[in-house]
Amino acid sequence: MLARFAREPHQEASVVVVTSALRASVEDSGDHMAGLSRVRQSLAAIGHCLGTAWSPSYYGKDLVLVRTGKHAVPACLSKKPPAGGSDSDVRHGWAFDLVSLSGSDDERRERLLHACYAISMAARLRRDRPDLRPCRAHDVLLRVPGLLSPELAASLLAGVLVRPLGGTDEGSGARPGEDPRFPGVPSADAWDVFAQRPPQRGLYAVSDVHDIEWGTLDRESRQRLTEGSAHELLPLTAAWLDGSLPLTDVLDRAYRLRVRRESLLSRHLRTLNDAVTAGGRLFATLGDGLSGIVSDAALMRSAVLTANGESAGHMHSGAGVAPMDRLGLTAARRRAHFSLHVTKTLKGTGHQERFFHGFGTPLGSRTADSVVGFLSALRRAGPDSPGFHHLAHALRWHDWWHLHLPPTARVHLDQLCASIQESIPGTAAET
Repeated sequence: MLARFAREPHQEASVVVVTSALRASVEDSGDHMAGLSRVRQSLAAIGHCLGTAWSPSYYGKDLVLVRTGKHAVPACLSKKPPAGGSDSDVRHGWAFDLVSLSGSDDERRERLLHACYAISMAARLRRDRPDLRPCRAHDVLLRVPGLLSPELAASLLAGVLVRPLGGTDEGSGARPGEDPRFPGVPSADAWDVFAQRPPQRGLYAVSDVHDIEWGTLDRESRQRLTEGSAHELLPLTAAWLDGSLPLTDVLDRAYRLRVRRESLLSRHLRTLNDAVTAGGRLFATLGDGLSGIVSDAALMRSAVLTANGESAGHMHSGAGVAPMDRLGLTAARRRAHFSLHVTKTLKGTGHQERFFHGFGTPLGSRTADSVVGFLSALRRAGPDSPGFHHLAHALRWHDWWHLHLPPTARVHLDQLCASIQESIPGTAAET
């Protein structure tokens, strides 16, 4: 949509970005696809209320709306943003700005993308801090030094995706049916068509980049195994908050770093996808992961190792698989997400399951001890620590953990779950 807009002879554009608390919706739903569906319905309702004068498009948790010329903030956004259907609890934040356009089509498109990056950050900050009154992006972001620590500011700069890459950094760009951020990888829309008549055999597979924000450390030596997008930005945010760098310089430098990381992510996911094409299809259904159907576990394991080897030191993925059976696609997807969760509890260890796990494959005693150790460390670190949401997953999947852990580890997990049950209400064991 932005590329089409950039090809038209506009001198100025009004741009609005509405963001959502996607992770909160996913956790509340207990299912990624259900949470994503709630968010998209809510964003669609907001886009509808703005009327036909605004051109809408969305990716994941952000809705981007563009209009030619200089315009005031739409009246319906000045009130509490509406939500779709019964999903009125989806939490949103929004911001806007005016963007001057000049130069070639590519230059104009780049101006729009750069502006969306800044506006998305402002929208995210207003989502998390509803007391903030400014709504123009520049004014919102000027408040950051008085509000956030360097770590939270780095998380803000890293949490907004730079999209789409199109043809500039990725050769010919995405073709029809491919994700615009990840040329060569089938889009989530293609998955929707595929899922209407999925294969009755094979394995459901799901991948995710581990610790994409802060990177992975070796649990014993504490040496850095992979870089993280937010960790990479910490020196920049420290300079921002102590007044050494003005906002415009911060945004320019952060944007370049984000484009580089997104390009690396695009190559990583394309390698993962290409490695399974002989016996499966994966789709860009997650922000930094893929899901689909593969013929066998060995193929998916090999694909993960190949992609991780290519991006060693920068990022690595874990993957979970579960067999397709009479219970159907939805049940297989949930089981595969559990196995993906297993890999996340083992990141930073030497256990082979840190990269790949198949549902139903039991864990050895040492591996199980590492799982319980990871979850216990999160419990001690508290709710503000990165990855704390994995405890909610452990509670939700308590019964499935029992299927995969030896007796001693089950006892320790039960004790841990009992200690956190009250602090994370509303979760139940997966069935």
